[in-house]
Amino acid sequence: MNDRYQRQIRLANFGQTGQKALLETKVLIVGCGGLGCPVALYLTRGGVRQIGLADGDKVDLTNLHRQVLYTESSVGDLKVHAAKEALLNGDEELEIDVYPTRLQKTNYEEIFVQYDVIVDCTDNFEARYLINDACVILGKPLVYGAANGWEGQVAVFNLKNSGNLRDIFPEVPNQGIIQNCEEAGVLGVTTGIIGNMMAMEVIKVATNIGTPLVNQFVQYDAESNQYHSIKYKPNTSRLEIKIEGNAQISWGEYYRDYNEALLVDVRSSEERSIEPVESVHMPLSRVSNEASTLDWRKQVVFFCATGKRATEAATITRNELGKESLVIIGKLG
Repeated sequence: MNDRYQRQIRLANFGQTGQKALLETKVLIVGCGGLGCPVALYLTRGGVRQIGLADGDKVDLTNLHRQVLYTESSVGDLKVHAAKEALLNGDEELEIDVYPTRLQKTNYEEIFVQYDVIVDCTDNFEARYLINDACVILGKPLVYGAANGWEGQVAVFNLKNSGNLRDIFPEVPNQGIIQNCEEAGVLGVTTGIIGNMMAMEVIKVATNIGTPLVNQFVQYDAESNQYHSIKYKPNTSRLEIKIEGNAQISWGEYYRDYNEALLVDVRSSEERSIEPVESVHMPLSRVSNEASTLDWRKQVVFFCATGKRATEAATITRNELGKESLVIIGKLG
C-alpha cells in the first residue's frame, strides 16, 4: 500500500505519520460538480480512502468542461454514482458511500456524524449556510470553497473553535444579488484550481500538518493570477446557531428527490374527496395520537393545501416523537 504513496511519504514533514492520518480520516464531499470532482479525485489518490459523496443532480453535457470525473457516457447518470465509478477505477479498494439527495434540515445530522471533515463544494447559498450551521452545531471542521466566473474563494471554518461563514457573511444574500455559475458562467480551470486548494486544506486538517486557512478568507482572481487573503475574527458574542423548522419542498422536488418517502395527507376528508392524492390519510387532528403508527423507516412527507397544517404535523412529530419530517407546500398540479 505504501508504494502507492511513496513520493509524499518521503516528504520530511509528512512521512508515515501524515499518510496514516489520511488513511484513517473520513471525508464527506457535499456537491459533486466543478469543485467536488477535483477534491474527490486528489483526496482519494492521495490516501483518503473513506469518503462520502452527496449530490442529487445528474450529469449534464454542460458539466463536462469542468467536472473532470465524468465523460460523455456519464450524461444522464446521477453524479454520485458516476463519480464513485470513476474513483474506483483509480483505486478499487476505496470505501465510498453515496447520498443521491440534496442536503436538507432533516437529513444533515445522520449524514454528517459519520465523517471527520466536511467539504462544501455546493453552488448555492442556501446549501452553503445549512452546511456551515450544521458543522457548527455538530462540531465538524468545514473546508469551504466557491468558484464563479474567473474568481474563487477558499477557507477553513469551525476548526478548533475558529470562525465560520457567518463571521464573514452573517446572512444569506438575497436571491438574485449574486449570480450563480449557470448565470455568470465559470472557467473550468478556475474550479480545478479552487478544488485543488480545497483538497490541500483537507489534507492539512486531517494530518495536522501545515497551517490551515482558519480565520482568513482567500480570494483568487484567475485573470490576474493573484491571491488576496482577508483576515477576520470569530464573533464570540453571536447567539448559538440552531437549525430549526422543517424543509419546504415543491411537488416537483418531491417527485424528483423524495418519491420513495411516505406521503401523508393531513387535509380533511372533504378536501381529500375533492382532490384525491394517493397517500396515507391522517388529518391534522389525528396526528398527535396516530403518528407513531407511521412507517418511520422511511422519510415522512406531510402535505396539505397551503403547507400550514403540514408544518404543524411535522412540528408535532418532532416534538412528541423526536422524529424529523418534510413539508410539501401547495396543491398537486
